[in-house]
Amino acid sequence: MDTEEQLWRQIRVTDRMWEGPGQIAALEKVTRRVDALGLIAHRHEARVRLATAYLLGGEPAKALEPLSRCLDSGDPELRPVFDYLAEAFVEDPRVPLADTLAVLDEGERLFWPMPDNRLIIASHLGAEADVRYEAPAESSRCDRCDIGLRIDHLLRVGRVDDAVELFVSDDDRCSRQPHAMLAALMLPFARAGRLDDAVEAFRASYSAFWTKPAELGSLARHIEFCARTGNHAAARKLVDRHGGWRSTPFGTMEFHAAAALVTESHASLALEIAARFDARNGNSVQSERIRALLAADPAPIAVDLGSALLPGTKQIGSRLVIYPKTVEELASLAERSEDDPEFAAIMWERFDELLPNPEGELLARRLAGSGEPAGATDRDPGARAFRLAALSLEEDPLRALTFAREAIDLFLARFDYTNAARARLMAVWILAFTGDPKAALDLIDKPDPVGGIPEVQAEVLYTHGKLSQALGDLDEAAFRLLMAAESFESAENTDALGWARADLAELFLTMDRFEDAADAAEEAVRLAPTARALALRDRAYLLRA
Repeated sequence: MDTEEQLWRQIRVTDRMWEGPGQIAALEKVTRRVDALGLIAHRHEARVRLATAYLLGGEPAKALEPLSRCLDSGDPELRPVFDYLAEAFVEDPRVPLADTLAVLDEGERLFWPMPDNRLIIASHLGAEADVRYEAPAESSRCDRCDIGLRIDHLLRVGRVDDAVELFVSDDDRCSRQPHAMLAALMLPFARAGRLDDAVEAFRASYSAFWTKPAELGSLARHIEFCARTGNHAAARKLVDRHGGWRSTPFGTMEFHAAAALVTESHASLALEIAARFDARNGNSVQSERIRALLAADPAPIAVDLGSALLPGTKQIGSRLVIYPKTVEELASLAERSEDDPEFAAIMWERFDELLPNPEGELLARRLAGSGEPAGATDRDPGARAFRLAALSLEEDPLRALTFAREAIDLFLARFDYTNAARARLMAVWILAFTGDPKAALDLIDKPDPVGGIPEVQAEVLYTHGKLSQALGDLDEAAFRLLMAAESFESAENTDALGWARADLAELFLTMDRFEDAADAAEEAVRLAPTARALALRDRAYLLRA
């Protein structure tokens, strides 16, 4: 039976999981455990996280239930969840209108006015709204994102000049801005004769979003821009490149509407989704907007995107790589990809095409990238420390540990959480194999988030679980390994998933949880019928009988 302290830890460790099915499944499980024990404080904490996981993990229609059940507490932690809820309403027609408004009413009663969320909903429903409000201090949106949603609304109601005037170009950035604003303003810039601004907006925003399925709605604007400015070949290329992506219903609708400008078959798909939104909203605003988009005239001035804006691409495994514009950018990408030799090789190959005879610093960096001796070192200090750690592993593990710890700090200093996690894993394994598993566990149990790649998150969880098992904390080990298995499944790494399931079966046998052991072993055999998995399954069924 889980203790209260273990449940607190299980709830909070999900903050470090990648958004998506794995995180949702872990939170649903811990919420059921909390409910079974009747722990009120735990129940609230778990449901706040579960609502947020639903909203950010692709299941927004499920968020209302956990959110509504913990509103009475008035916990300030809930305030940012309302921002996600308003956006989920726009993105998915399964999120009910009446329930959304009721929950926002209650949120405003508990906290303070939420004009930003009211604007999002009003704009989607086709109503005029006042964009001159003061942004709430506790919003989850940064200042630039707040300006971005105002620009979107002004464009939807036809106040193009006001939208362009509101745009601010400075060094303030976040994960979406200023790129989302630039994507929205490409066509207004072109129609106003600001062709250089339009081209630069396309280049900057597409470079930021072209690898992100969650930004399919913004990428639809790039397709529309190409189609309306005489770049039909480029538009078709973008439709082909991003056409298989999965996104929210709203993003998918936007994509099909833009794609219909160059391939008519997409029009019916866009209108079909729009009808679902209209049925939920009780009006025909979305269908009318899509029909107006399809019927609109092209921009009056043709825009030459230039070859640099749609550079050559190359398939590397499951990734489609778009090359940067300069040799300096190519060298930097290659130097930061030492853990992915194939990717680094492709970057250097493109470097050689553009600059076959480098000189000076670029020559030194190219020699270093090819493994030849040179006086130059990595320009990225974190990558340099990580590489030195890897090179020192066999002959001097303690020296490697020093470099790995240095790499952790350097990566964290520039918010590169994915590579910080990789460096932390290296340091953890060095400590574990040099006879200090307690120090290894202390190092991996840091609160730093794990960003970027679900598989890195899974490796962190797996390592944490194995260390807990080595130190005798079997309940904690089981929980970590279960979450690792779910994360490996989200990352579609079936080999690692099979190994994790076999480890779980072995652990459950040690804990006399024979039913769980049989289930885990059965899954391990299904994924990879190795001798180990088959033996664990036979033993589990024998002991269960």
